[in-house]
Amino acid sequence: MRPAACIRAVRYAFPAAFRTVRELAASGLVTSEPGVLEGFGFDRVRTAVHETPFDLALTAARRLLDETGVAPESVDLLVHGGAPGAAAFARAPKPMDAARMNRTSARFRYPGTRLQYELGLEAAQVVGVDQLACTTLFGAVRTARALCLVEGMERALCVVSDFFPVDAGREAVFNCTSDAAVAVLIERGGEGNRIVSATQVTKGFYWDPDALQHEMVAAYFPTARHVLERTAERAGWRLDEVDWVIPHNVGRRSWTILASIAGLGHARIWLDNVARDGHTLAGDNFINLADALESGQVRPGHKMLLFSFGYGAHWTGLAVEA
Repeated sequence: MRPAACIRAVRYAFPAAFRTVRELAASGLVTSEPGVLEGFGFDRVRTAVHETPFDLALTAARRLLDETGVAPESVDLLVHGGAPGAAAFARAPKPMDAARMNRTSARFRYPGTRLQYELGLEAAQVVGVDQLACTTLFGAVRTARALCLVEGMERALCVVSDFFPVDAGREAVFNCTSDAAVAVLIERGGEGNRIVSATQVTKGFYWDPDALQHEMVAAYFPTARHVLERTAERAGWRLDEVDWVIPHNVGRRSWTILASIAGLGHARIWLDNVARDGHTLAGDNFINLADALESGQVRPGHKMLLFSFGYGAHWTGLAVEA
């Protein structure tokens, strides 16, 4: 049997503070009426006040290593994604400070290499993944899986941390966004949560999402259905055999529509975290996967489809067998 790569563990970290949808509206940080966003299932979002993207990335990764008992020196690969360069270490208080950092060698202080040092991953190679928006963690996991299977690496740690600036809007096309970091441990071989197939479709025509927002929304559902179908086909599954859909948190209503269009009537969709967490950008699917597994509702042998969409524009699916 061909060697497989498995998702051994997922851990995540949130900022301590949160704001309700109505508080965001009162501060002018969402454009839709609060009732509309609440109708999509959103209640609150997690917002960093003192934490930096690097703080939460380090917290999530340390928690994963500590709670799984994985020795740092046994990790062969670290794949980092999320806020690039110096932005991952601190929020520059003034635009001039950010500009000054970009004009000096400070721009080479990469969060991936700092994570390797802080975590003691002495043997780990480091790879950075960027420009995939909300599918960044999918890209990191697919990179880790490929290197485990092709180059024979035994263990890879994927870490993504996504943040919005303090005063930035918190809505993206009817989605309320949260700050968060997620760490995923990929192992060659292992038992359970086997990655069976993966699919990514990129449509560069939508490289400017603000200019082509309406066209991109129109393409969302048919392309999402295509990616779900292709991911299941590559796994050797029929869509009506799928037990669970582990989604991105883009609202309950859109998932009801997509499940109907794609013929996923048999599958249960893990939507418990939409109200609690909001849309954590790249972290949604894997936070939801961690909680679904922890709940005990996902049983060995269950077929799971993970799907996400990222501005820019990428549709990505992952088939995982529990």
